[in-house]
Amino acid sequence: MSPSPDAPGQALAGSADDAYARRLEAVVAGHRGDGQAAARFLVDADADVRAAALGALARCGELSAAHVRSALSDESTEVRRRAVELAPPDVDLIPMLSDADASVVEATAAALGERDRDPAPVDMLCRIARDHDDPLCRESAVAALGAIAAGLDAMATGPDSAGSGTAGTGHDDARARSLEVLLAAMADRPQIRRRALLGLHQFDDDRAVDAVRASLDDRDRQVRAVAGELLGVPVR
Repeated sequence: MSPSPDAPGQALAGSADDAYARRLEAVVAGHRGDGQAAARFLVDADADVRAAALGALARCGELSAAHVRSALSDESTEVRRRAVELAPPDVDLIPMLSDADASVVEATAAALGERDRDPAPVDMLCRIARDHDDPLCRESAVAALGAIAAGLDAMATGPDSAGSGTAGTGHDDARARSLEVLLAAMADRPQIRRRALLGLHQFDDDRAVDAVRASLDDRDRQVRAVAGELLGVPVR
């Protein structure tokens, strides 16, 4: 575990009851806006306390990129996942898509989907959507690809799109790769097909349109319902 640059280097330790008390103290510090008090728990021996400290610092507006980068290398899955969820835009999360824990990968894909105008993670997200063993990771990656594709399309068609040149070409390539993966995801589990439908609906592409229409006859009723809602038609 790496100590926070803004916190004391000596980890706090104690019994399980003590850990609960320290976690509560960290949470309260966040509600009081006391970042200095919250930061001291970033190096606590208990992972729950360290995760609570991150949330407390975020609550009082004092969570720095340095805090998050340190927490991304924490030995605890919970702390890494919380750091991903709270990471500001200037923290590179793409390496976390290779985390050994599936829940961290899932959270990272979701966080990158929120950065919906950044094509940088598309290649890694495509690999996860196609090949990851965990269906929740594939679902989160598919959702992120749909969000990024929509964000890139908004950039390309927005008032500031003129003269984008190379960036526009890169964005088009990212959208094209996303489209292929979203189409392939329509052969995956129902939850993933539903996510893929939402992404495919963003594309003015014959294959995407056909896939959405074909989903009106999907074997899963919820997939059919999503397709019907997107197309504005009743479903059986």
